[in-house]
Amino acid sequence: MEQRHTRFSVYRDRPALTRRYQRIAVLCALFLCVVSRYLTVNAPAVDYVTQVKPLLRERCYSCHGTLKQESGLRLDSGALIRQGGDSGPIVLATDPSGSPLLERISAQDPGHRMPPIGKPLSAEQIQLMREWVAAGSPSPADEQPEEDPRQHWAFRLPVRPTLPIIPRPDWAYNPIDQLVYAVYDREQLTPAQDADPAVRLRRVYLDLIGLPPGTAELAAFLEDPSQDHYLRVVDRLLASPQYGERWGRHWMDVWRYSDWYGRRKENDVRNSAPQIWRWRDWIVNSLNQDKSYARMVEEMLAADELAATDDSAWPATGYLIRNYYSLNPNEWMRHSVEYTGKAFLGLTFNCAHCHDHKYDPITHEDYFRMRAFFEPLGIRQDRIPGQPDPPPYPPYVYSGSRKAVRVGMVRVYDERPDAETWFYTGGDERNKDKQRGSIAPGVPAFLADLFPEIKPVNLPLSGWYPGARPNIQKAILEEQQQAIAAAEQRALQLTAQPVDTRDLEQQVTAAQDAFQRELAAAIQSGQPGALVGKQSLYLEAVEGRRIVQNELPNLKTLPVGTEISFQLRILQDQHVNFQLARDTVKGLTALYVSFVAGTINSYRAGTEYQEFVAGTYNFSGGENHFKVTLVIDPPQDQALLSVQLMGSDRVLVKPVPIALNGWNPTSNPNQPFTFDCRTGTKALVDQVTLVAGKQKFSWGFEPPRFTDGEDVAGIDGWVIHPQSIAPASSFVSMIAACESARESYTRLKRAETAFQAASLGAQVAQRGVAANRLKLVSLQATIAADNAQRVAAKSPKTAALAHAAYRHELAANLAMAQWQIMEARFEMGRAQALPDTDQQKAARLKQYEKQLATARKQEQATTSRRAKAAESAAYTRLSRVTLQQSTGRRSSLARWITHPRNPLTPRVAVNHIWLRHFQSPLVESVYDFGRNGKTPTHPALLDWLAVELVANQWSMKHLHRLMVTSHVYQLGDGAAVQTANREKDRDNRWLWHRNQGRMEAEVIRDSLLFLSGRLNQTLGGQVLLNTESTSTRRRSLYYEVYPEAGGNMAFAELFDPANPGECFRRSATVVPQQALALSNSQLIHAASAATTRQIDAATPTAFIHAAFRHILARNETDTELAACLEFWKKQQQELQNESQVRESLVRVLFNHNDFVTIR
Repeated sequence: MEQRHTRFSVYRDRPALTRRYQRIAVLCALFLCVVSRYLTVNAPAVDYVTQVKPLLRERCYSCHGTLKQESGLRLDSGALIRQGGDSGPIVLATDPSGSPLLERISAQDPGHRMPPIGKPLSAEQIQLMREWVAAGSPSPADEQPEEDPRQHWAFRLPVRPTLPIIPRPDWAYNPIDQLVYAVYDREQLTPAQDADPAVRLRRVYLDLIGLPPGTAELAAFLEDPSQDHYLRVVDRLLASPQYGERWGRHWMDVWRYSDWYGRRKENDVRNSAPQIWRWRDWIVNSLNQDKSYARMVEEMLAADELAATDDSAWPATGYLIRNYYSLNPNEWMRHSVEYTGKAFLGLTFNCAHCHDHKYDPITHEDYFRMRAFFEPLGIRQDRIPGQPDPPPYPPYVYSGSRKAVRVGMVRVYDERPDAETWFYTGGDERNKDKQRGSIAPGVPAFLADLFPEIKPVNLPLSGWYPGARPNIQKAILEEQQQAIAAAEQRALQLTAQPVDTRDLEQQVTAAQDAFQRELAAAIQSGQPGALVGKQSLYLEAVEGRRIVQNELPNLKTLPVGTEISFQLRILQDQHVNFQLARDTVKGLTALYVSFVAGTINSYRAGTEYQEFVAGTYNFSGGENHFKVTLVIDPPQDQALLSVQLMGSDRVLVKPVPIALNGWNPTSNPNQPFTFDCRTGTKALVDQVTLVAGKQKFSWGFEPPRFTDGEDVAGIDGWVIHPQSIAPASSFVSMIAACESARESYTRLKRAETAFQAASLGAQVAQRGVAANRLKLVSLQATIAADNAQRVAAKSPKTAALAHAAYRHELAANLAMAQWQIMEARFEMGRAQALPDTDQQKAARLKQYEKQLATARKQEQATTSRRAKAAESAAYTRLSRVTLQQSTGRRSSLARWITHPRNPLTPRVAVNHIWLRHFQSPLVESVYDFGRNGKTPTHPALLDWLAVELVANQWSMKHLHRLMVTSHVYQLGDGAAVQTANREKDRDNRWLWHRNQGRMEAEVIRDSLLFLSGRLNQTLGGQVLLNTESTSTRRRSLYYEVYPEAGGNMAFAELFDPANPGECFRRSATVVPQQALALSNSQLIHAASAATTRQIDAATPTAFIHAAFRHILARNETDTELAACLEFWKKQQQELQNESQVRESLVRVLFNHNDFVTIR
């Protein structure tokens, strides 16, 4: 201290020293000011509000904002950034370059770098953050952090606002006007004058029904344009069936309606379904009935649970089927989640597919909770009255195909109630986190208090058994009554024409005698006839391939020592084999014995497919008739094969073990035995025998079970394998290869056919009447048994009805099978009698051969069923059945979405309706009402309309009426106040004048057809091909639409049609081709000619006046009249044809901007 004191003691004059320091300090301060000013001018300033905060909001708020605060850190205000998190400060004022914030965002290690998801920040963005931190991380003093997500305007329950008092109360027609005028007052805007009456009328017609007014309606309104008359017009339009078509197309946009697509050229359905048009008709009908918006949403999501007995509601679930993708069920789930959120709630759940939502309180797990509602889904195809029962809906098969089925109706149901929903990461279904277990269905926490408990739904009978629906029962009975009437009519015709058959009978007797003599002579001469008895099975494959197999349906056991034997005669030697199939579906063989050009081959025992030569034969030396014996030893998985040459003691193959390869048809239904005759071969098979312990089966192909000239398919387990190749054939034959007897055999068959045609026709018809009557009794018994099950409590009467239904079913099935066998034989005989030159002969034979095989199988199955259980309650249902209980998941989801206190659903619906009436929405982001979406232009109006919708039972017609009868809706274009207002509101944000919109593609086409008197206004029906749109004249919504080439009408393609992939709001472009289509296309030429004929006017002036009213729904101006008369004069000079002049003028008016514009 003393040294220091000594040191400073040399400065004796302290006041002088102080003055010197002051001068230095002033100079330093001046220098710093100059440098600071220089740096400020020459260095780029970083603005927190416009540069830093938007970057943080986009990349950081999702983890460090009001939604979530990882590590206790929030980045949604400058103060919170400077405050830091659990690990301390992240910006260091004393060492900006060492700030953890900068270190983390510029890290090279992806595990350390922030933000962890998405691309790293760019070099420019990192530099921006460096400069801001270096500047001291400044932010506005009054900055507020993000609000609580629950306070977001769209997440709060809408409350009906108090209607404001406006300076011109008489200006308001309804509350909409009060709420809008209050904004005029606030923004100091003057509303436009009312639109001309003609403009208002055309506007409301196009908005509500999509068609312009007729000249009579226009004249009546121009005579009385009062509000009372206008209200009557609105009510009439809302009651018109065309209202449902117009607004159905709007909602089809929002709900992504699409007809089936995939590989159309291959008839391969990959997306949606061919019957989806029934959903379109349901939308139209629901709107016309003014079904509540809430109920429509509920039925689209869960009609199978909420309206199981309402046939009219079932097509609604086409909403979910439209999302179906046959090649990847996960795609179905993803689209169901995404578009349910967007269409009904205005929430982008899809943004939480890979991570927590960046803006809304929707977690990554919430995405999977939403998916779990749809996880059990399956699709079924149900019968529609008047149509046949469609086949089962094909199950999902990877890379499989699904052929288009156009009959019936598609609907959803919970096919897999226990289906699990797995949490996965990175948006990749393969990254399942099974440790978390299956995710239960649920909704985001901020709306969870509205979610009803999920309870399983016990479905009524018709909910799980479509055949029990009363309309289907009625249709089935009516169809059977029609079948009886047809059978009776045929029998009446045949019995009314008695025929003397004595001569024909004598011809048959003579032909039989001649044939028997020639057959005996042929056999005596050495020609091969039947191997045993009168008939053998004849396999002929000079060309093609013939495979017959027996499925052994009644074989119970396969003990050691089971013996199979058969006789085989080869008539033409190339390749014929006997197989025991390992899996006939997959084409796999177990045991194999083949006769191939002199060698007998098989598979060596102990191997699967090691082929060896077991023996030989000399075909050219007459060795062609063999007896083959197999002795089965299942435990050793082998059989002993022996082959004896018939007509001698010679054994060609002494007992040799061959491979059995696991053959046992008692445990595997796909293991028949098979005779396979390959190309270049003819063979006879007979005396096929199988002895398995006490069971013995024998097929000698003898009458009456087997009939000469007919195939064996459908008899005693015999079937024709689908790999058979025409023209090869198989049939039971008595002449076999006796060629010298073939001519007499043909004469006999023709004589028998002629006799049967004359004598059996009436008998066949009477049998048909009796069989069809038995079937009606069976159907009535089945329906009685079904209806008894509609009550929960079972009674002895229920069981008795079920037993009766079973007995009647067996009787009817047997009678129908026997009649169809008889009819098939009768018709085959008639076909065989036709000359070979008859072009229908082959087709008729094939048709009745198929009927015969099917009927035989039915007869055999019924006989077998009766043998197993003569009495039972297991009668056959009238349709396929599904599970009797549904999970209840989707009905809970639907009720949550339509809960009266759900703040999103009514706002989203109102916004869509407002958009289409006013050409601009109240919320610009029509499918995103979340925190990243736009705020409403008129929040009070939006809330008032949302409350009004719910308070009026979600009636959309009520909202339409309010909107189109408001004063705001009826405003003109604002020309009178345009200059003053445009300076304040150039984009008409505050609705001070009418927004104009162009007609949609469908409305342009429909209006052209309507004005030309050619529009077919039939409602609903099967979807029409786009290629038919120029030759047919239905409304445009009835033509197919799908998101692939050819998915829109060619004309519509030019005018921005709906995108079925996603179309919450139509786009509107202007391209030269549009003008070309309206001036030089097949549609416009036809419309111009037909419209000209609709306008009845004698003079040019009268025609021009009438044409303006008819096409543009307004009167012409003086200027327009003069221009048209001048055009008329020039066209008359050029064309010299007044009719063509009129067409030219009509074509010009169709090109007028006022035609395609909704003003």
